[in-house]
Amino acid sequence: MNYGEKIARLRKKNNMTQAELGEVLNVTYQAVSKWERGESQPDFDTISKISKLFQVPISYFEDGVEGEADSETSVVTSAQAIQADIIGMCVQCGKVVREGEEETTHPKLICKACAELNRQAAEERVIAQKKEEDAEIQRKQHKIEYEKSALKKRRNWALIIAAIPAVALIITFLVLALQRNKEEFSFVFGAGCVLAIIAFTFTSQMIWGWDEGIVFEFCTAGGHIMSLPGVIFSLSPDGLIFLIVTKIILFFVAAIVFVGSIFICLFLSLVLSPFSFIPSLLCYNRKIAKVK
Repeated sequence: MNYGEKIARLRKKNNMTQAELGEVLNVTYQAVSKWERGESQPDFDTISKISKLFQVPISYFEDGVEGEADSETSVVTSAQAIQADIIGMCVQCGKVVREGEEETTHPKLICKACAELNRQAAEERVIAQKKEEDAEIQRKQHKIEYEKSALKKRRNWALIIAAIPAVALIITFLVLALQRNKEEFSFVFGAGCVLAIIAFTFTSQMIWGWDEGIVFEFCTAGGHIMSLPGVIFSLSPDGLIFLIVTKIILFFVAAIVFVGSIFICLFLSLVLSPFSFIPSLLCYNRKIAKVK
């Protein structure tokens, strides 16, 4: 028998309506109705008022206590023997707490069972938070490893791809050198080795330094042309002819500058690539190491 059933039983035995009981306890009849339906429970002060009103001990409302509330023997004995050591009701579970069963009394009365549940819940929260932190650390570590792996693959593939034209040039010039006499062999083969080094260093830096690096910056610097200047002319047939001819000349000049700048920058980047290869490779390796 729960709180509500016991309150309803006492009320009916004393021929009281829910409204009358609510008026005595200074609550609404809806609150009394909710108690009796088991939708809510009264607090300890209200339980104390009910026990005094119907002359029953507070222990009567504990779980497991059954029997007639108006039994003279149970009421008198419980009131004298049990009432004295009751210190209140647990704010969490709502059960009556006797001396020795409390965990804390200030600022709220909590029984030992609820305190143990609170400790277990706190430990579970700590464990869950630790797992979440570990998972976040693992996710970050995986991300770092993935970025480092991507950068290393880009560098390694750059070296492999750059080696293809370099090897092709060495083989080509070696074949050509073998067809020459001894005096020309060293020159031809040496030229092939120089071109192979330039091809290897240029190609590799263009691949791993696609969005950065000195060689890439030099190579892509060409082709930037300023806008064509304005031409002052008169509104006459001769002036219009002068405008057209001038614009055509400026267009060809701009085209020559455009193509020329591309070739000049490409040539400079090719010449620069053997000297910038080692610094660029070291810089790229530092970039990999700094990934966090």
